Amino acid sequence: MKQKGFKSLSAMLLCTILLMVLVTGVCISTFAILSSVRISKVNGEEYRNQLEEDVLRELKNETQLAVAIIEQYHARQESGELTEEEAMKMAADAVRDMKYDDGNGYFWIDTKDGVNVVLLGRDTEGSSRWDASYKDEKTGETRYYIQEMIKNGLQNGGGYTYLMFAKPDNPNLPLPKINYTVSYAPYNWVLGTGVWIDQIDEMSAEYEARSARSLRFSILNEIIAMLMLFVVMSIITIILSKKIVNPIINVTNKMTKIAAGDLTEFEDAAFFEKNMMTRADEIGKLARGMRSLHDGLRELMAKITDTTSYVAAASEELNANASQSAEASELVAESITNVAASCADENGIVEAAGESTVVFAEKMGVFSKQINETAEKVANANSAALNGKHEIGTAVEQMQKIEQAVSSTSVEVESLGDKVKQINTIVDTISEIASQTNLLSLNASIEAARAGAAGRGFAVVADEISKLASQSNDSAREIGDLIAGIQNQSEGAVQSMKTGLENVKKGTGVVEKSGELFDEIAGMVQQIADASSEMNNIVDELNRETDNIKNAFSSISEKSESISEETQNVSAASEEQSASMSEIAAASQKLAQSAEGLQQEVTKFSL
Repeated sequence: MKQKGFKSLSAMLLCTILLMVLVTGVCISTFAILSSVRISKVNGEEYRNQLEEDVLRELKNETQLAVAIIEQYHARQESGELTEEEAMKMAADAVRDMKYDDGNGYFWIDTKDGVNVVLLGRDTEGSSRWDASYKDEKTGETRYYIQEMIKNGLQNGGGYTYLMFAKPDNPNLPLPKINYTVSYAPYNWVLGTGVWIDQIDEMSAEYEARSARSLRFSILNEIIAMLMLFVVMSIITIILSKKIVNPIINVTNKMTKIAAGDLTEFEDAAFFEKNMMTRADEIGKLARGMRSLHDGLRELMAKITDTTSYVAAASEELNANASQSAEASELVAESITNVAASCADENGIVEAAGESTVVFAEKMGVFSKQINETAEKVANANSAALNGKHEIGTAVEQMQKIEQAVSSTSVEVESLGDKVKQINTIVDTISEIASQTNLLSLNASIEAARAGAAGRGFAVVADEISKLASQSNDSAREIGDLIAGIQNQSEGAVQSMKTGLENVKKGTGVVEKSGELFDEIAGMVQQIADASSEMNNIVDELNRETDNIKNAFSSISEKSESISEETQNVSAASEEQSASMSEIAAASQKLAQSAEGLQQEVTKFSL
């Protein structure tokens, strides 16, 4: 197949990137050059406009200076120092002598009617210039420039007039000129001055020449920068292309070796696994996929090699087995005839066994009925045992509740005894306080007696306190006696509670033991019931198996007859099998030849 395109991916990548860089550089450089040209043109126009504005400003300033001089003479006239004629003459002479721009600039004065007053002392002074004109070469019209200057000068603030006018040293060559005129009303004058703008054109041309040189230098720099960028990008592209293309070339070379049947381990396996398969980009995916393909093909070829060896050996063994099977088929045909004779004898034996099985089945039916009756009685006993177990459980719960109640009452009675003891202690304290109070009242009576009549009232109070103390002591003694009786009764009740609690615990133990006996009885009855149920299941299973045996004997009898018929068919099939074995032997030889050819193809792959 004819191949098209680049022979190297590196060359294609290099050409593509360099072409993109070249196109981009050309576009950027072209845009920069065009921008520079446009900027240079705009700057030239701005420079010319700036020069023209400076000229216009200078013309106006110089003219205002001349007007100021005229005003000085007019002021002298107003003061009476000069007559109007003298003032006008002296002002005209002063303006005539004024020069600027190194003597190139001068002034003129015309009246509003166009009569020239001042013009470098020329013969035109004193004569009318109203009709002075020239023909405009661009428009072909006649321009009366004196009239235009007077008209512009009469405007507020003066005005500028653009015209063509020859220089004094070359009267035959009209050049572009700008004149500024302004009126001076007291003398009915229009004062003006002007400048030829060919100087502006020269300065503008010189500026444009400098700009052109700068533009050329800038364009040269752009071209050099583009070339340097192209060289740098070429180097970067070559480096990047190697980094991108070399791994692809590595994978391509390995794929070529695989296509040629070389499945041996890679020569740079360590480098390939470390630097290429670990990459996260598409090259890493390609490397991992190629590695999986190589390992898969290598494993597949190894399996095919083993399989072809096995198939070759198996085909030889199959050929031998087919020959043996053919011989065995002949022996089977002879054995089938003997089987047919044996089946006839077996049929009589099977019929006798079937009759015995019928008798056994009838006896098993009677035994099964007895087992069912026993199971019903065991079930009744089991139910009674479970009921007794339930009643015993209820009694145990009641005894436990009684035990808890007696125990709680015993605790409360003991607590009551403790409280009675506390009350007894309090009563003793009261008795002691009453005794001390009685003693204090006695001391008070003694002190009251010493006091005489003054302590008589206090003696009465002390006597009353003594009586109350005696009564409190008597009451405390009676309470102590009552508490002692209650304490004795509480101790007797506590002892009775403890005795009753022990009896309840013993009764609970007896009932619990009875419950355990009922549990054992219920367990044994349950075991008997389970055994009866299992025995019943066994008997049922025996009945089913007996039926199966009976059916089996019937089936055997039928099949024995069928076997006699089938033996003839088997004999014929054995002859056909012998012929098939011969065909299998021939096919196994062809299979061996195919396996040998496949082995030869597999040897083309290097593992």
